Amino acid sequence: MGSLGEMTEHDDRRREYPAPSWSPRPPATVYRTRARRRREAFLATTLSLVALVVLAGLGGLVWYVIGTVDGGDESTEATPADSEVSAAVVVDYQIEPLVDLVALRDAAYVPVKAFHVTSDKANDKASMGRIMDLIDRTEINSLVIEVKDEYGRVAFDSDAPMAVESDTVKPIIWGGDLDALINTLTERGITPIARVVCFKDNRFTQKRPDLALLDENTRRPWEDYKGNRYLNPYKHETWEYIVQVAEDAAKRGFREIQFDYVRFPDGASGDLSTISYPGQYGTKEEAIAGFLAYAKPRLEALGVWVSADVFGWIMEDGVVSGIGQDFDMMSRNLDLVCPMVYPDHYPLGYGGIAYPPAQPYKTISRALRNAPEMVDGIGVKCRPYLQAHTDIQAQHIKYTAELVKEEIRAAADLGIDEYVLWAGYPDLGSE
Repeated sequence: MGSLGEMTEHDDRRREYPAPSWSPRPPATVYRTRARRRREAFLATTLSLVALVVLAGLGGLVWYVIGTVDGGDESTEATPADSEVSAAVVVDYQIEPLVDLVALRDAAYVPVKAFHVTSDKANDKASMGRIMDLIDRTEINSLVIEVKDEYGRVAFDSDAPMAVESDTVKPIIWGGDLDALINTLTERGITPIARVVCFKDNRFTQKRPDLALLDENTRRPWEDYKGNRYLNPYKHETWEYIVQVAEDAAKRGFREIQFDYVRFPDGASGDLSTISYPGQYGTKEEAIAGFLAYAKPRLEALGVWVSADVFGWIMEDGVVSGIGQDFDMMSRNLDLVCPMVYPDHYPLGYGGIAYPPAQPYKTISRALRNAPEMVDGIGVKCRPYLQAHTDIQAQHIKYTAELVKEEIRAAADLGIDEYVLWAGYPDLGSE
């Protein structure tokens, strides 16, 4: 199985997709005055000398900084000449960061074993308290929290400019105090992961119908059988909106951004024949992969992992036709791929299994059998979503802790040491 550290070949394949034609204005660079640089250099020199025995490897940098200070102008006041040459000399005074955020992120990685909670559930402190108590006595170590939900609601007090401007923010998580929730999770040793629903969105499409998939008959936003609308993945402003929300969540303390509905609508949800795709270019797969290529460097710079939920069927052939999910193309800009391999989502007779929900070990073993080979050497890990909800097929089997353990055991036997449980909180025990 590929690890997060095995990135040589993977990095060479990343970001092959063109930058979007629309992009926000980059932040202006702030240059420091010479006096401030001298003060910072003196402080850095002093601290480096004190720590020299422990950080002997930084000796060369220390002497570089000392040489820079000794060779500089003795004046501590900035002069007009300083301002005229500042742009020319600023490069000479730049010091590369001593901490590689990506390396630090990967060094701290612990395999995730998580419960998923909706934004509404995260608003119920009593229920969340019970879930945290359950985590304390099980092998679960993380919570995947829905911060942008399936209705398009940004469910925390986000400052993302496009979300604020479009009035899609409704801060209900933890009573509107996300920082308090993050602090609580941190104190209890629980890793917070932010689930961001991407292109399924009823709120932003209401404010910006020009960014939605359209019904070619009405020229209004297309709706599925349940009345849900979708953002247009060919529109790069939708990319920016989603990434702004994800960046804000990362800055608030989430350790991973997990994208969901990273796809076009599927045929089971509505009549796809009436959809119009304004601005369409290339294939659906290229649009989805392009979005991830746009998002990954922005989020990676913040020191978080990036994952995406995908249809379980992608582990069969590598592609789910019609919705834009291609395993190889998506994995180029992901740290983890999360296939949804719920046993009750597989048809009767799948892999010779008469009733898949009744045989979770066999079903998961079959569904993920290709995973070790698919992720080998490409720098991504597989973290499946497993069923913890009552069977939706005819027998309505209640998924107890024992059945969930069978799923976990099947994944583990394939070398997969991570999972997220969907829609239930069984007490797995510590055995």
